[in-house]
Amino acid sequence: MSKGAGAIDFDTFYEQIHKQTLERNFVRFRNRLLVSADAYHLLPLKEKEILNQYYSLVLVFDVLERFIYFNEQSGVGVATQRGSNLQFDIRYYETLKDIGIGGKINAMCVLPYFDKCILLGYMMF
Repeated sequence: MSKGAGAIDFDTFYEQIHKQTLERNFVRFRNRLLVSADAYHLLPLKEKEILNQYYSLVLVFDVLERFIYFNEQSGVGVATQRGSNLQFDIRYYETLKDIGIGGKINAMCVLPYFDKCILLGYMMF
């Protein structure tokens, strides 16, 4: 699959979101603020609370460290190497299993709980 004109890869996209988060020049996606997980963890508590109030979105580009839980109601919980705990809908289980421990994941989640996550870069059925 080729990239369209002006398209950027995920790593470049993450770096731009990270940079703008640190500058407090937040990107909006579907009317929500979008921040990088790395920058979010560096923000003062008061700023985090404001982002959390509006259920802002967070990008987590990390390595899958372990599966925390799996069940029909709650979905799939995973932990990343940098300490994020993410919650995905059950439909992502097979894809996450295929990525496997040590595999790179790109996700977008809802703050403050890093839940309601979607995987980026994978086809959905």
